[in-house]
Amino acid sequence: MITKKEALAQIKEYVKAQEDEVVQFLKDFIAIESVTYNEGNAIQFLAGKMKEFGFDEVRVDPVGNVVGRVGSGKTVLMYDSHIDTVELGDPADWGMDPLKAQMEEGKVLRGRGAVDDKGCLTGITFAGKALKALGLDKDFTLWVSGSISEEDVEGSCVKAMLEENPDIKPDFVLVAESSNNRVIRGHKGRALIKIDVPGKCAHASTAWRGDNALVKALPIMEKVDKFQDFVEDPFLGKGSIEVTMVECKAPSLNTIPGEAIITCDRRISCGESIEDLLKETAQFYEGIEGVTASIDTEKVKTYTGYDITCVDYFPSWVMPEDHPLIKAGVEAFTELFDKAPVVDKWEFCTNATHMCGRLGIPAIGYGPGDDSLCHSTQDKVPVDELMDAICFYASLPIMVPKKD
Repeated sequence: MITKKEALAQIKEYVKAQEDEVVQFLKDFIAIESVTYNEGNAIQFLAGKMKEFGFDEVRVDPVGNVVGRVGSGKTVLMYDSHIDTVELGDPADWGMDPLKAQMEEGKVLRGRGAVDDKGCLTGITFAGKALKALGLDKDFTLWVSGSISEEDVEGSCVKAMLEENPDIKPDFVLVAESSNNRVIRGHKGRALIKIDVPGKCAHASTAWRGDNALVKALPIMEKVDKFQDFVEDPFLGKGSIEVTMVECKAPSLNTIPGEAIITCDRRISCGESIEDLLKETAQFYEGIEGVTASIDTEKVKTYTGYDITCVDYFPSWVMPEDHPLIKAGVEAFTELFDKAPVVDKWEFCTNATHMCGRLGIPAIGYGPGDDSLCHSTQDKVPVDELMDAICFYASLPIMVPKKD
């Protein structure tokens, strides 16, 4: 039986030889438009590649996610990366067709989804391929998940995935999102809070006959803007709240609004419950009659027609730095690259909010590329970072503690 060090050496050698194929795969992947709720063609592409790469099992579930399995050992890992992207944007702003990925100076591949999140999804798929090709998949089971609709209802489609595939019971989860190849052990959660301010419509020329809901909303928004009294997590820091939209209900532009709905993005640092958040929000409209607040609920259909109901509350999660999964990630990185990794947090939300934040499955985050470029016309990933990430993804199962 080979040692861990020998296994990692084999992985590095194998992955290095795959670079041209990895780059072409990612170019082809980017070329398939997969904006949220239109991921079907990309899912079929990925499912076909998993089969071509020798995965032991490949499923497209009723939700529309694709999951591929390598190995059949007792210790079960799930690697998740979302296949959907934000809208493509104007090619004039890109200076190129965002679906025709281009290699830029410094060996950086640019195109919609390169950094968010098809580069990462390419990485975990090739990690599965490497483990299978090298015969290193004997004492664990690895599920590689290409999940859908994360950009709109993060966590909801992986929740449905685990419900529709009850035989998949991960002991550990890796969420593959861009991190500049830092090891991630947590991120804040978020909630979408709606504050409903009632009023009474009236023609603007006789406004005294009504009750201007927008004017009533102004002091509420001012209090939200000034609020700083958040509980602070020693690792994640403080939460935040920001007004992101105001909707006014009126039949015309010369009518004062009879209702104003303030939408707030609340970043959650310390696992505050829905009840905690609504209690906090109540102080912003204290003394203003009739105002109510609630957590928004979305009802959406995936590209397969599967119904998803999503309460817009996504808890934070943090793994202790000495947790065996984090230690395994640090060990894998150190052995591969002869230096210690940066262990850090994400500022944004991912599917880990469900798998770790709600279900409590130990999770780690890792991925190539600069997350500040997500959703921008500079959506790009350095090829060298991607190749290093594949080595990391393939090495982590070797390092995690195994069940007897």
